[in-house]
Amino acid sequence: MKLVIDVSDILKEKGFSKEFSGSQPLEDIIYQGERIGLLGPVGVSGHITNTGKLLVVDADAVAKVSLQCGRCTKRYDKELKFSFTARLSKIGDPEDPDVFLYEGEVVDLKDIILEFLLLELPMRGQCSEECKGLCPYCGCDLNVEQCQCEEKVEHQEERVVDPRLLALKKALSANGEEV
Repeated sequence: MKLVIDVSDILKEKGFSKEFSGSQPLEDIIYQGERIGLLGPVGVSGHITNTGKLLVVDADAVAKVSLQCGRCTKRYDKELKFSFTARLSKIGDPEDPDVFLYEGEVVDLKDIILEFLLLELPMRGQCSEECKGLCPYCGCDLNVEQCQCEEKVEHQEERVVDPRLLALKKALSANGEEV
């Protein structure tokens, strides 16, 4: 069931407004190379107002998503609560790309909800504040086991530098910066 609002009654006069609430099912998506799992429909409630030239939607939404931790790569669930304001018009305006288009006397909120949901995603998701992540040397999950790589590195006189970064290391060392 899609969240579609019949606006025929508020289009009749400037200033008319209408309350709405419902849920919008969304499918899992790939966003910036990561699979975003939607664990149920997005709950949305708010109101839509005719301002004369535009329709303005003010709404609150709640979504539960499944993300991948940026430290340990495990999947975790996160609830996103967010508010948004969207401006809608029947005619596109190249000067204002932030206006959503609608046709006829109904407004389908699916694309609007999806766009604002994507803006709420963390830049680098983390399953918990205490997540230790993966060892950069052997790749073991430091939340599950402690590897010996760190001890080995501490006892080495100098860390092994990727040959592609040697020129950068020399340049930084010449400037007296610690590498």
